[in-house]
This record gives sequence, C-alpha cells and structure tokens, in this order.
Amino acid sequence: MNKHEDEKKALEQVAIDIFLELYNVNNKVTLRMVQQQEKPDALLEDARNNRVGLEVTHLFYDTEEARLMMSRSELTKPGAEVLDTFLQVINDRIQSKEQKFKDYSQDYPCMLLIRNVSLLFGMSDILGRKHKLVLPCGHFTQVWLLSRDFTPDWLLINLDEVGSGGMK
Repeated sequence: MNKHEDEKKALEQVAIDIFLELYNVNNKVTLRMVQQQEKPDALLEDARNNRVGLEVTHLFYDTEEARLMMSRSELTKPGAEVLDTFLQVINDRIQSKEQKFKDYSQDYPCMLLIRNVSLLFGMSDILGRKHKLVLPCGHFTQVWLLSRDFTPDWLLINLDEVGSGGMK
C-alpha cells in the first residue's frame, strides 16, 4: 500500500470508529466491525450475526473552502448559494458512490456513511436545506451523515429518516 492509500484507510478507520460508537449508543441492536476492506470499506456485524457493509466517503476541507474562509470574517456565515454548492457536492458524492456500488459483489446489504469534515458547514446547515439532498435509489439500505455542528462533538443522523421532498 502506498502512503495515499494508507492515509485513506486511516481516515476510513476513524470514520468507522466514530460511526460505530454513535450508532451503538443510539440503537438497541449494536454493530461491530468484522474487517476493514475494499468494496465496501467495512464489513460490520450485529449481535444476531447479520452482516452489513459500510461504504465511507469524506467531504473534505478543500482549497475553495479555504479561500472562502480567508475572505470572510469568522462571524459571517457563507451565503445560501455557497451552501447550495456544498449540498451539490454531497449529492454528487452520493451519486458517484451509488454508481460504484453497482459493481460490488457481496451477499449482504450495504450502508453509506458520509463524513463531513468541512469547517464551514455543520450538521445544522445541511439539515436546514435537506430538501436539496437527493439520496440514492435503493442501492444503499441507509445513508448516514456524520458531522460536527461547530462543536468538538460528532453527530450522526440517518438521512433516510430526516424526511424531505428531495429524499426518498
């Protein structure tokens, strides 16, 4: 494995660990990781030995976001058009993962975990415009959003249960 792949696996492992911690606190049937792998990124199992895959994707702090932050005071929130662009990135990522998922061959269902590591947009920003999100059409059993909301604490929400016009 090269350095980039090692870093990617490490990022995925952190996201999986945070997901499992929050998921298990909030659900009666807990999950544990069986193994980290490719396609999907993790194989999980519940107490009844039911297996489920977890595909992980990250929304990164990028150069465009850095440029936007440098041009604003810390007290100014980005405009709606910038948030809409960010939501389109989420939609594009979901669509990309859904296309890749079609090539996976496994004998178990798969969930998608989106980890938002953006410093500009938090959970409340995304949920405030949830009607702009377009979730996959049945390839993933659940789509989870892992994000902070301008605090050190991670929050986990099942986007399938949020409910909006743009979601299934």
